[in-house]
Amino acid sequence: MPRSRLPASGYRVRDLGVEGAPDQPSMWEMPVKSWITSPLQSAVAGRTLIYGVAFGGVHALSKVEVSVDGGERWAEARLLGPDLGRFAWRPFVLAAELATGEYRLVSRATDDQGQVQPRDRVDNERGYGHNGWQDHGVTLTVA
Repeated sequence: MPRSRLPASGYRVRDLGVEGAPDQPSMWEMPVKSWITSPLQSAVAGRTLIYGVAFGGVHALSKVEVSVDGGERWAEARLLGPDLGRFAWRPFVLAAELATGEYRLVSRATDDQGQVQPRDRVDNERGYGHNGWQDHGVTLTVA
């Protein structure tokens, strides 16, 4: 069994159950990631502000997209506040008109090298390298 592997993102992650070793990079080399922070469960029909945070990993954050249908269609969110550098988290917001119903909110970030947050999870020890957007989604009920 290999001590570590390179997933599609190109970042080395430690497999579940594998002990750490000096040849493995520190976890500050996290990949690009994002997630929704609000709303988390329910909202009122009409204009809804969808908030979240994003991180470019070892590269600068370029953009964040949000989907209200589980990843079928994407809209670019607006990055909030000043850009504090490539290792800083950045808040984002997207305004969406939502009718009564159930929605699956997901976000995906892209860094300035064109690396896009992947859809699927990559399991690794302690989960710090997990950046799949599908697992980080929120199911929202709009009344």
